[in-house]
Amino acid sequence: MTFAQQPVLTLDSCLASARQYNCSIRSSQLDVVIAREMKKQMVWKYFPQAGINAFVFGAATPLVDIDVTNASMSGGLGTFLSDVFQAFANLGDSIGTDIKMIRWGASAQLQAVQPIYWGGQIVTANKLARLGIDVAQLKQEVSERDVLQEVTETYWLVAGLMEKRATVHKAGELLDSIGRLAHNAYNHGLATNSDILRVQLKQNELQTQSFQLENGIQLASRLLAHLSGLVYNGEMLLEPLPSEDTIPVDMPKPHFAIEGRPEALLLERNVQYNKLMKRLTLGESLPHLALGASGGYSNIFEHHKLNAVGFIYLTVPLTGWGETSHKLKQHNYQIQQAQWMMEDYRAKLDLQNRQVFDKLAESLKLLKQHRSGRELAQENYRIAMMNYRAGIGTMTELMEAETLLLQAENAFTDARITYLTTLRKFTNLNK
Repeated sequence: MTFAQQPVLTLDSCLASARQYNCSIRSSQLDVVIAREMKKQMVWKYFPQAGINAFVFGAATPLVDIDVTNASMSGGLGTFLSDVFQAFANLGDSIGTDIKMIRWGASAQLQAVQPIYWGGQIVTANKLARLGIDVAQLKQEVSERDVLQEVTETYWLVAGLMEKRATVHKAGELLDSIGRLAHNAYNHGLATNSDILRVQLKQNELQTQSFQLENGIQLASRLLAHLSGLVYNGEMLLEPLPSEDTIPVDMPKPHFAIEGRPEALLLERNVQYNKLMKRLTLGESLPHLALGASGGYSNIFEHHKLNAVGFIYLTVPLTGWGETSHKLKQHNYQIQQAQWMMEDYRAKLDLQNRQVFDKLAESLKLLKQHRSGRELAQENYRIAMMNYRAGIGTMTELMEAETLLLQAENAFTDARITYLTTLRKFTNLNK
């Protein structure tokens, strides 16, 4: 039975998967879709608003029940009905004295109203909807950038931990070689039992580091799978860290693009939003004008009747200006507040860019420094091993040289990770 080889994950493949499956990125993309649907809703405010009303009723007893002989009746209708009743009586005809009618009825009305001028509220609402789409797109850009930066940092973290695991494995092989030399020297009376004990203690220390690295690799791999939208099925296969010869070490120019940052654009949109909200409040106190038409059908007295009416709707607010003036002042303060926040945050963005650039320059210096330190540690270990084999060096010196070599290798790995992640962050912030 054969098993398919697990594919090697590259940084680009993890980033591509995150763009497609990461929950935060997908949610921000859906926010853009939601904003577009809201914009489509606002467009319909330009069109006539139409509606149908229907009314049907039935009464247990007639709604109109009049006794024409009631002496208390007076006025035009009472006099008319009394005269009619008396005329029939003079002719010798007999008719009922009760008049009952309207047991049921039905009516329906269709009305359409076309806004002509609504205080600028409809136009402003559509501008707000367009602004909402712009804001959602900028937030999506920020969310995608931050998630991809986190994916990058986690990817290099996993790759770095795997590099350290390989370093610990090589250190274990060196200790095994040292242990064999110590046993051989002990058998020939050239070493003491304490030398063998030092090697065994160092091996135990490496095993502890190996256990910690394995736990760190599993935890970081699970995080990478979660951020990338992948299914974690055990240890991932990642590309190794770039070697020192392939890492770009040319410092970018210290150009800080603040105006193009989505965060700065969001602050500008916040100022625009507050201005539009002020315009919307002002529209509440302006005249509203609309044209309308209404058509109806009724059947009350068993007569079918159709009718149509055209009308002009105009409302001019005469009160509430005191309240509105305070609302407008409130919006002016909010606009001023948003402008202050924009100026302050732009300064913070510039400071953030400079901090990232300084960290990038620092990480490059540390990368070069730790590369030299690793080379010195390798040479120191080579000399210590040569001296020990020649019998002029001690096990303590050899163990110290091995410890320094392991520390130098791990420090160089950390320096590479820091430089790679900082370089990408600076590049993303200044596209």
